[in-house]
Amino acid sequence: MFGRRRQHDELRARFLTNRDRVRSWQEAWEIPEVVWTDEFNEIPAPWMVLEKDHASWLKLHAPFMDTYHWMFLGRPLTPGVREVRVRWQFGAVHRFEELDLTIVSACDPGYLAEKLTLAIHHAGLTGWRDEDAQPVYQWLVEGVRTTPLDNAVRGSKRSGFVLLKFSRFPTSDGDVTVRLTAVETDRALDGSPLDADGVSIPDR
Repeated sequence: MFGRRRQHDELRARFLTNRDRVRSWQEAWEIPEVVWTDEFNEIPAPWMVLEKDHASWLKLHAPFMDTYHWMFLGRPLTPGVREVRVRWQFGAVHRFEELDLTIVSACDPGYLAEKLTLAIHHAGLTGWRDEDAQPVYQWLVEGVRTTPLDNAVRGSKRSGFVLLKFSRFPTSDGDVTVRLTAVETDRALDGSPLDADGVSIPDR
C-alpha cells in the first residue's frame, strides 16, 4: 500500500515539474511580436477540465497519464510575423518527448534563427550548454537563408544530447514556414552511442 502511494506521489511530482517547466519556459522565451491567444492552462491537452475540478483531477488523473501536451498559439502583433505555434509533448511516466516550434513570417534569417535558438536555450533540455547556442544559431541562419527561397530545406543537427530537426517551406504569400523540433537522444546522427559528455563513441 505504501509503495503504491509513494509511486503515485512520485509520478504526480513529475507532472508538476513538467508543468512548471513549460510555464517557466513560456515566460522566459521573449517573443514580443506575438501575443498568446490563451493564458497558460494548468491542465494539458487532450484533457478538458473545469476549473473547479482541477484539484481532484490533479490528484486522480495527473500521475497516470500516458501522453499529454501543452500547445501555444501566438497571434501576430507586427506585420512581419504571421503565426507562432509551439507544442510541448510528454509521454509515459512523464518523460519529455519533443518540443515542436513553428513560425510563419517574412524570411528574416537572423530573426528566425535567434527566436528558435532562444526557445531551445530556455527549454532546459538534457545536456544543453550555454556554448551550444551560437553554433545552433549559425546553423539555423544558414538553413533559413538557403536559396532559392521557393525551395524546401531540411536538415538535422545534434548538439550534445539534443537532436534538432529543421525545415523551411515557402508559403503562397511569399513568406516562409520554419519548423524546429528538439528531442533528447543518446545517439549520434550516424547511430553510434554517446559518452557521458555527449561525444560520439566510434565503432571499434
